Amino acid sequence: MLGAVFNVVCTLLLAQGFSYMFFMDSFIVKTALTAVALYLIEEFRDRDAIFFYINLGLSRRRLIASVTLIDFLALAIMLTAVALLHG
Repeated sequence: MLGAVFNVVCTLLLAQGFSYMFFMDSFIVKTALTAVALYLIEEFRDRDAIFFYINLGLSRRRLIASVTLIDFLALAIMLTAVALLHG
């Protein structure tokens, strides 16, 4: 949820005033924000929650990696769309 809000805010800010520097800075801040969020998830996770993923046949690492990849791709697509619209 935090990543989606960040993506929308970055896209709206870039749409108001286009800058290639902001385009790259948003990915740098996104990386730091994602690292902090993943650390907090790991630190405060429920110890019994791992069995939920095991019972579904999912690896917890694969699930987190796929969600993180989708989040970064969504940011890249949204910012690229704004860049193409502003020329």
